[in-house]
Amino acid sequence: MIILHIDIQNYTSNQRSIYCIIIVFVWAFFIGALLLFSRKQYHFPERGNKRDIISLKNWIVTLACFIGCKIMTFIDWHTLKIIGEAQGKTVFQFCAQYLYYIFEVMLVILIIIYGQKAIETLLKKESPIPFGGIILAMTWGAIHFVSREVGLEIWNGISTMMFSVLSGVMYLRLNRKYIYSYLFIAIGYLL
Repeated sequence: MIILHIDIQNYTSNQRSIYCIIIVFVWAFFIGALLLFSRKQYHFPERGNKRDIISLKNWIVTLACFIGCKIMTFIDWHTLKIIGEAQGKTVFQFCAQYLYYIFEVMLVILIIIYGQKAIETLLKKESPIPFGGIILAMTWGAIHFVSREVGLEIWNGISTMMFSVLSGVMYLRLNRKYIYSYLFIAIGYLL
């Protein structure tokens, strides 16, 4: 950045969009490499059986968490997040931002899954404690918490940390093979 004399604090909207796309490509590469490596070396994450179905009770819990995420984001944005994000942006800027968010959600899910697996591997047993969510709250959630200014904006950090632990609980509550249900909850956070 020093060589190019670019002040990353003062990006234009289009420069931020290009930045989002570059980050997406970097994340996509590392997510793909991580999944390929862990699947080949450790057979993890394991694939679910197509005949297994998520119970109605677990879908109800998932829907309740989805609604909880919507309430948290509404409190933070004072509107639906997707509407707030679209205001004042071109289609390119909005799409670049949401592409970034989609890959951020993938990282969140991977932190939960691999964080839980790492602690359970150390403990040498499955644990009812949502370690993946706790690790997510201490990393991704804590950064969002401290990066916000004082006042109502700090709610974003609090809601992010709550979402992190909640996601870890949901990971344990639902059958771990059903990654799509975790993605459903995370998408609730984006909308």
